[in-house]
Amino acid sequence: MKNEKTFWLFALAFIIWQPVIDVLTSASLLLLNINLTVGVIARVLFMAAIVLMLLWKARHRGLARKYIIYLIGLAAVIVINIALNLNVKDPYYIASELKFFNKVVYFPIMFVGFSMLYLYLKRVHVPFKEKTTTYFLYASLIISAVFIVSFITGTSLSNYSHTKIGFTGWFFAGNEIGAIMSIILPITALYAIERTERMKEWRYWVPFVLLAISMQFLGTKVGYGGILVVLLAAFFSMLIIYFTKERTEKIRSNMLISLILIAVLAVTTPITPVFHNMFAHLSLLNIELDFGSKEKEFDSETGEEIIEEEPEEDITNEQIQNLVFSSREKYLQEMKDQFVEAPMSQKLFGMGFAGNYEEPEPGKTPRMIEMDFFDLFFSLGIIGFLTMMSLPLYYVIRFLIHFIRNINQTFTPVNVMYGVAFILGLGISATAGHVLTAPAVSIYVAAVMALLMVREGIIEE
Repeated sequence: MKNEKTFWLFALAFIIWQPVIDVLTSASLLLLNINLTVGVIARVLFMAAIVLMLLWKARHRGLARKYIIYLIGLAAVIVINIALNLNVKDPYYIASELKFFNKVVYFPIMFVGFSMLYLYLKRVHVPFKEKTTTYFLYASLIISAVFIVSFITGTSLSNYSHTKIGFTGWFFAGNEIGAIMSIILPITALYAIERTERMKEWRYWVPFVLLAISMQFLGTKVGYGGILVVLLAAFFSMLIIYFTKERTEKIRSNMLISLILIAVLAVTTPITPVFHNMFAHLSLLNIELDFGSKEKEFDSETGEEIIEEEPEEDITNEQIQNLVFSSREKYLQEMKDQFVEAPMSQKLFGMGFAGNYEEPEPGKTPRMIEMDFFDLFFSLGIIGFLTMMSLPLYYVIRFLIHFIRNINQTFTPVNVMYGVAFILGLGISATAGHVLTAPAVSIYVAAVMALLMVREGIIEE
């Protein structure tokens, strides 16, 4: 194909435009009040282009043929799911079901697409890792600029309706933009690590700091946790490399900068939105923390301190789960109960979107658990879930075995930071959702995973 290189380079550059598409999506929803947003159109067209390219490649590339067979298998279980649930679920909202499955297939299609993209660029000697890192950096700068400008101008959208505080810039979905920023953050750290040769070149860490500040605006546990995980990973990876591989000024400088940033994060934590929100959440759960601020009382006759015995109020397991999962555990239990009562056909091929929902109240729609792996399992069933996860899981296992066996060569800043981005994506997916079932987020996870696999030779043609 004469223009194949141009196609793949444009496809890779699509990463840069993700934040712009998300801002335009917010404008479509809030200003124009239309559901067919720029984001939906752009991402569906991009997905269609990737599928067409895979079909073209399948004519003479064995790997592309295998990927097409995998996608056909996934499509088959979804068709079976729809056919079965049309007769089982009442009511059955076909538009919501199709919209959900469109989101579900986005990650696997993006993963196989980016795998073919990186294989091609590797074959023609294009520095795909460098380009990807740079494009992630550009995306991070756009996101940071949106957050900072919207906050300064007072036009930022609120992340919470009451009690808690937080802002999402001009991005409509707070959970999704939080996940995106957490996945991008390690790549901005990698950019800084690769370019910082000595302490006075700390300016390369500025994009990381800007994105980290923007993540603090969110006021979410995901945002704060993402910053902490990345900084700890940067510090300890530099520490390990320093004592096992190379004691250079470059490694020492990056290690010191990351340590300083950890200290700054610790010192500023009490004034962050997430700190306020944690106490607000505790208050909602009727949990009061006593830090010994109560004034001491003394007996007027003896002068001895009066010690009042207060009844112990243990924090329950339910309260801890609610604090961590923000009520998702309740929806999870409801879905488990539905799955137990579901017929065998649904156990095998899934209950579809939001389980066996009932007629919702006016103005409300059936909702998911918002914990992606559970959502996918209950929606696709045992066979559907295993079909979708088979290919990614196969490559992840092979990568882990390769990484551990060759750890002296594989433990590099590139593998560590891209690995942290992937792990954060999976971790957020498992606990807060909106990753594997959100095309705006899953494209980043797919790109990161495909790059790691192709770069280390796990995926080969």
